[in-house]
Amino acid sequence: MNNEITRRSALVDKYQTGRFGAPGDTAGIHFVERTNLTLTDLRGDPGDPQFVASARRALKCALPLEPNTSSSGTDCEVLWLGPDEWLLVTIAAARLPIDGGYMTDVSHGRAVVRVSGARTRDLFAKGCPLDLHPRVFAPRRCAQTHIAHVSVLLHLVDEAGTFDLYFARSYAAHTWHWLTEAASALGYSVANA
Repeated sequence: MNNEITRRSALVDKYQTGRFGAPGDTAGIHFVERTNLTLTDLRGDPGDPQFVASARRALKCALPLEPNTSSSGTDCEVLWLGPDEWLLVTIAAARLPIDGGYMTDVSHGRAVVRVSGARTRDLFAKGCPLDLHPRVFAPRRCAQTHIAHVSVLLHLVDEAGTFDLYFARSYAAHTWHWLTEAASALGYSVANA
């Protein structure tokens, strides 16, 4: 008997795929909901060499110890959340043996939307208090902030300006509405994962 609960999209029935907003040849913003990710909150003492070494072995990368940074391992993104807390983002559920670490699966409580396109920073400037200029917020940076009065985790994935936006599932409809309203003047597209 399989006791695993199938995760349902946080935005099911909230969006349609296609091109929307301002007319033009290309959309300035592209949205894709990232489903089927496993999100794990990891807590541990970064001053404990055994914990740090064990995490490195399990994740195939070093834990980011500098505030608001991330690192990448094999099939895993590691985002700094606090001095002793990280978010592990993986494609498949995995039991990672990390000595001295405490892990909690938070997948069912979060939604993730990937936001990309030439006007992405313009979109976030409409509702995010952070300075996201490329000189300040470079690739592999992440920060906890708010957008449209919703607490979010913003992660700049690459040089092209691709962001992953993490937020509570209970605010998915509100956050999606704000994103699409703010993007409508810029033109946006929505694609399936």
